[in-house]
Amino acid sequence: MSMKKSFILTMLLWTVTLMGAAQPKFASKVKKGIFSVNTYDKNGNLLRQGKGFYVGDNGEAVADYRLFKNAYKAVAVDAAGKSMGVDCVLGADDAYSMVRFKVATKGNVVLPSVKVFQPMNSKIFVLNGADKADMKSEQATVADTSLIQGKYVFYGLDRKVDDNLIGLPVFNEAGVLVGMLHSSMGNKSYVLDIRFREVLNIEAIPNSSASVALGNIFIPKGLPATAEEALVYLYMKSRSTSNDEYMDMTNRFVASFPQNAEGYLRRATPLIDLVRFDEAESDLQKYLSLVDDKAAGHYNVASLIFDKLRLQPEPAYEKWNEDAALQYVDKALELNSSKPAEEQRTEALKYRVLKAQILMHKRDYDSAIALYEALRQDEANNPSFLYAISLAREARGDSIAQVLEPIDSAIAQFGNPMPAEAANFVIRRGQLYANSGKYREAVLDYNQYCYLVNNKVNAVFYYERSQIELNGRMFQPAMEDINRAIEMAPREPLYHVERAALALRVGMLDECIESCQNTIRLNPDIIDSYRILGYAQLQKGDKQNARANIQKAVDMGDETAKKLMETYFAQ
Repeated sequence: MSMKKSFILTMLLWTVTLMGAAQPKFASKVKKGIFSVNTYDKNGNLLRQGKGFYVGDNGEAVADYRLFKNAYKAVAVDAAGKSMGVDCVLGADDAYSMVRFKVATKGNVVLPSVKVFQPMNSKIFVLNGADKADMKSEQATVADTSLIQGKYVFYGLDRKVDDNLIGLPVFNEAGVLVGMLHSSMGNKSYVLDIRFREVLNIEAIPNSSASVALGNIFIPKGLPATAEEALVYLYMKSRSTSNDEYMDMTNRFVASFPQNAEGYLRRATPLIDLVRFDEAESDLQKYLSLVDDKAAGHYNVASLIFDKLRLQPEPAYEKWNEDAALQYVDKALELNSSKPAEEQRTEALKYRVLKAQILMHKRDYDSAIALYEALRQDEANNPSFLYAISLAREARGDSIAQVLEPIDSAIAQFGNPMPAEAANFVIRRGQLYANSGKYREAVLDYNQYCYLVNNKVNAVFYYERSQIELNGRMFQPAMEDINRAIEMAPREPLYHVERAALALRVGMLDECIESCQNTIRLNPDIIDSYRILGYAQLQKGDKQNARANIQKAVDMGDETAKKLMETYFAQ
């Protein structure tokens, strides 16, 4: 090749390079809308680095989803080097790899976005996102398009641009944001329509794709756009998130919808769990000031206080006790009296039931029983009040006959054949029979319960029935039931030691020894297993091992084992 040709080729290559790296006129205007993003794992280690760009006010931005996947924290760094945390994720899609999020900034430059798709052969520019003043870009042309969801565009470019630019903003010649560089394949690159961000939202019940995408990002999430959807979202998330996460969600709700009473009631729950009682009390009072239905509001506050007393009795909070809860319920009943008759009756029933439950918790059994009796008169076809009366009488210390009477009445009310709803009443009567020594009657009720629930019972049921059968000297069915319990829960040592005791009682010494050995293998700290094993070995004539196991029980503090040693191994 001649020197002249070599020079010309070099000049052409240099010219192409300049064309590819040329800075468009609008670059200086948009660079403040582009920022760096660092994401971090749960241990605070750097996960990935990339770019994001602002598409809306109040820090609304988008980036490549892959930058955020598995991240627990993200930090935005602007061109001036200022760091700002990513406040929350607003939506995500892993299939098209875009995430919408909010940066905690007091002000940001918004990159104007196209309203319609770009035509074929139009020029586009991918900015390299450099933080320096000499920001460069790559230019390409729209070569083909395809639709996403019938509305958004996936642009194919006429050339492949640098893969290091994936996730960066793409502009048209006027400097208006077209999309985000999505991927490369072969000798082409592809751009995702910036309007696709419209589908990236937090929904009360997200589709499976969105659920998976959001589930792989552990940065706090935003809320749905409307208060109604946001409340449904809070309800759904309350079952699966930690108190801190749920607190963040309720804080966001209150900040977004400060005049919505429900937010303050919802936030009081995690505040109580976090032992921030004064703040919870303040939220409840704010809730009462805003709620439209004052009767329902006072009932809800009473319910929340009652839940705290039942489920989180310690530490105590001086402003919340049974009397405080009762005052709220009584106020609810007073306010309810002005409602239309049918609505008043329905609400009053609910309020009175809560009042009876609070009285039970207060151990004011006389007042609770009186209220349940009144409810029973008003709601003659509701057997649940008979069940509650039985519990209250038992707690008060009434005779077994007095405790059984309302349960018998409820069961009779169900008629024959009994429906499945009668199951809890039948098992309750069986337990009462067992506690009073009527073991055979108790077994009949346990059998009836098993039939009513279509034999869908667990290991605990079989264990309890085996104990009742044992006390009633029904040894064969007792053995069958304890064997069923072991089949369903083979690693529960209690069942093995109970089987050992039963086997010893009926002279099944080999089975007894085997069950004791199983018990010791599962839990070597159960004293009974050593004493029973030693006694069974003694009955079989194995005095050496018998003595060692009984002594083991003595060493563990078993008084019965000590008597066995004195009886059978006295010097």
